[in-house]
Amino acid sequence: MTPETAASLAGEGGGIAEIGKPAPDLSIQSLNGKGTISNESLRGKIAIVDFWATWCGPCKESFPKLEELAKQHAGNVQIVGISVDDSKDGVLDWARAQGATFPIGWDDGHVIAKKWKVAKMPTTYILDATGTVRFVHEKYQGDEGDLIARELAFLSSEPPPAEASAVASNDTSGSPASADAPEPSSDSSSESAAPPAKPKKGAAKPAKPAKAAKPSGAKKVAQKKKKR
Repeated sequence: MTPETAASLAGEGGGIAEIGKPAPDLSIQSLNGKGTISNESLRGKIAIVDFWATWCGPCKESFPKLEELAKQHAGNVQIVGISVDDSKDGVLDWARAQGATFPIGWDDGHVIAKKWKVAKMPTTYILDATGTVRFVHEKYQGDEGDLIARELAFLSSEPPPAEASAVASNDTSGSPASADAPEPSSDSSSESAAPPAKPKKGAAKPAKPAKAAKPSGAKKVAQKKKKR
């Protein structure tokens, strides 16, 4: 891809993959023995997908910073450099001259660059562990490397996808009780019944039962006659 070819891609629907959406298809064989790089191989890690060319001046500045980031975040961040040169001749030698040890691929026929709608050199995409495009950098400026470093730190602070799902599934607020939780006892015996509450001091004593009314004088005479 020449500068003119890259510029022509700008009219084919933008110049960046869409932030917040899954990264476009990617599958490329590395030229430096790092195997095949694909969406599947990048999933689970933070990824930097950098499109570059040997004729690109800013790319010569960006490569040392990318190599530095690759060493700082080894095991957590995967970087892949994809050349958009028209020929792969000299691509690997150029990358090695810049000190790159991360995977280097060559985009034969600009197939991948067209899918990702790359229009400027370099264009750097940063993906989170789910393969979603989170940040995009077109061209390269002096402080670009520091900005990318801060973005990597931010993404590294996020919980991994599996952990985030586990946290969500363990949230029992407003959800039914777990099946493993002990069931309340159904024993209704007096031993398990709560004792009656004692009356508090100063409380009114319960009223005594009313005494039966005494019989009147006439009734007393009648009762005496019955006893006789």
